[in-house]
Amino acid sequence: MFFLFSVKSAFSTLALLVLLCFSSQAQLVNIEKVRKDKKEGFQGAVGVTLSLTQNTKQIFQANNQTHLQYHKNAHTILAINNIGYMRVEGDNLINNGFQHLRYNYDLIPDLLTLEALTQHQYNSIRLLQRRFLLGGGPRFKVFENENFRLFLAPLAIYENELFSDEEQTRTSKLKGNLYLSAGIDLNEQLNFSHTTYYQPDLAAFSEFRLASETSLNFKISENFSFEAVFDLAYDSHPLEDIPKLFYTLRNGITYSF
Repeated sequence: MFFLFSVKSAFSTLALLVLLCFSSQAQLVNIEKVRKDKKEGFQGAVGVTLSLTQNTKQIFQANNQTHLQYHKNAHTILAINNIGYMRVEGDNLINNGFQHLRYNYDLIPDLLTLEALTQHQYNSIRLLQRRFLLGGGPRFKVFENENFRLFLAPLAIYENELFSDEEQTRTSKLKGNLYLSAGIDLNEQLNFSHTTYYQPDLAAFSEFRLASETSLNFKISENFSFEAVFDLAYDSHPLEDIPKLFYTLRNGITYSF
């Protein structure tokens, strides 16, 4: 866990850009990067940033990322909470986050895992007041050795959304959720990973979301690591005035246990 308090305008501007980038990243949530090795018992990671700036305006920023995993025998439960918030002179400028719960059952060890998931999400930048997901399917281990691993999962999900536009738009859809995940251990301290998600509307394949996340993780110590991440997201049919393409480059420090 780490805390950042800044009173200099240069650091305030940098923090503002970082949080704006974070809040503008994909509507799809990358779960692969927070999975832990299947070690018996609890594992997790916590990251917290706080910033309070007073110059011509008072700016308060906060971000929390908490991941918790429990594994026993063939069963794995993964819980994630992620919240980003910014307030400028009493006005909420950014408010987004998600809560995710996923259950895995190793049907055929080292080959086939069954997944079930549910998720709640909101994002004021994208006018997303609420998104609820429920779904599941198989996850295949395509290849794995000491330094490289590759997974493929063709899932199906039910998606219910409420947008805070003028019409208070509501949608309910059955969608595919195909993802490909790869990881490479370059050495004992350095790890490279990439995940791509493809989410088509099963009733209209021309409507889809595509997202990818590429990260480089450097282990500082047994519990602390530094990570640089590039996110790219594309929505074929966003709301009016919302861009189709979002991308961001971000970095930070995480405490893991």
